[in-house]
Amino acid sequence: MARPGITRRRALSAGLWTALAGVTASACADDVRSDADGPLTLWSALRGTDTLVAAWNELHPEEPVDFSPMTSGLAGGNAKLSNAARAGNAPDIVTLVDADLPSFAIDGVCADLTDLVTPRLRERLGPQAWTNGVLGGRTYGIPVDLGPMLFAYREDILTRNRIEPPGTWEEFGEAAGRLKRDAGVDLATFHPNAYNVLAGHTMQSGGQWFAIEDDTWVLDFLGGPTRRVAEFWQGLVDGKRLMFAPGSSQQWLSALARGQVASHLVGPWGLAALVRSVPGTTGRWRVAPLPRWDGGEDVVGTDGVSVHAITAGSRKKRRAMRFLEWMTTSPEAITARLSGGRSSILPADAGLVANASREFDTAFFGGQDVYRLVADQAQLLRTGWTWGPRMQATATSLHQGLARLEYGTTITEALRTAQSETLPDMRSLGLSVRQA
Repeated sequence: MARPGITRRRALSAGLWTALAGVTASACADDVRSDADGPLTLWSALRGTDTLVAAWNELHPEEPVDFSPMTSGLAGGNAKLSNAARAGNAPDIVTLVDADLPSFAIDGVCADLTDLVTPRLRERLGPQAWTNGVLGGRTYGIPVDLGPMLFAYREDILTRNRIEPPGTWEEFGEAAGRLKRDAGVDLATFHPNAYNVLAGHTMQSGGQWFAIEDDTWVLDFLGGPTRRVAEFWQGLVDGKRLMFAPGSSQQWLSALARGQVASHLVGPWGLAALVRSVPGTTGRWRVAPLPRWDGGEDVVGTDGVSVHAITAGSRKKRRAMRFLEWMTTSPEAITARLSGGRSSILPADAGLVANASREFDTAFFGGQDVYRLVADQAQLLRTGWTWGPRMQATATSLHQGLARLEYGTTITEALRTAQSETLPDMRSLGLSVRQA
């Protein structure tokens, strides 16, 4: 599919996204002009997609969408998509975590959508959302949600122990020590399989793991802001002031249900998951802003958001974009997604926040106006973060290192190993890479 004079290797090593965009746009121009017949196909692991698609199909029976659920990226979804793309049977539309978009864009799985995005859609979603879908000035993903990190906590446990929701990370550390000492309860959990959470803390602190300078990728997993994050959490782990357990594990969920863990640091998408995971604690939870660094900027990081990509091989790109614009800007769409109580995403379109708030059942959080708080925190999201081109490999390396914390490895050592293993992996793609 490459046009004469531009190979994939050259696109990766010089000009990066700009050259890649030229390849993709040229190769797929004919597909855009000639939408094929038949239903659109959509693969997604995002909760509430089934009810959303059902709503679309009822409103638009002439342009049906066939929905197939898939597992999340690291759980096998990424491999499934890669295999399907190689075999020529990828879906028209696929949901990706923002961290995985660069990899699939580089591999040519995602189409360049820049010229298909309408001015209305560009304006409705706003710059903070587009940060997650734009690479090198070109659009490869349509943002669905915003994901400011939050502090969800057991109000009953903190009140009983005379602890206020911490406003700073220093207060968070002190509260963790007091709660463990006085009540034998862990304030929070360190999840060794949650690279996205560690990345979110790094965003807030001002760090940048990946950057692009001219035509060269720069890796900086060990810079001052990241070290600050690593040393803070290392101190809590070493002092046994936190639970240490994989996210979504039965060990962790059981501790939450029993009140042995008093908070959860997560993005908006995780609030509905919390409701479903520990229903026996309804009414006892509240949500507060994430603690801030003393003397730092009033910013928050992102805990995983989703984008929708149209695959390069799709022959239904214009129809796919009509569906995606409806999905991301229509009140009917966000209402349908949240209607089953399985989703709590903060829509990227600020105009839909009120609709989402009305649909979300706040009983679990004691009637708190959760969406007002979440929307306010989204205004403080840091922009400009860049994900690496092979985040699945980077994440796997980091998870392996963090899993060894119980055996003497440190967070800093896990970051150092992840950087050292990411460097040759990126160079094997033909990329120019150096360490900061």
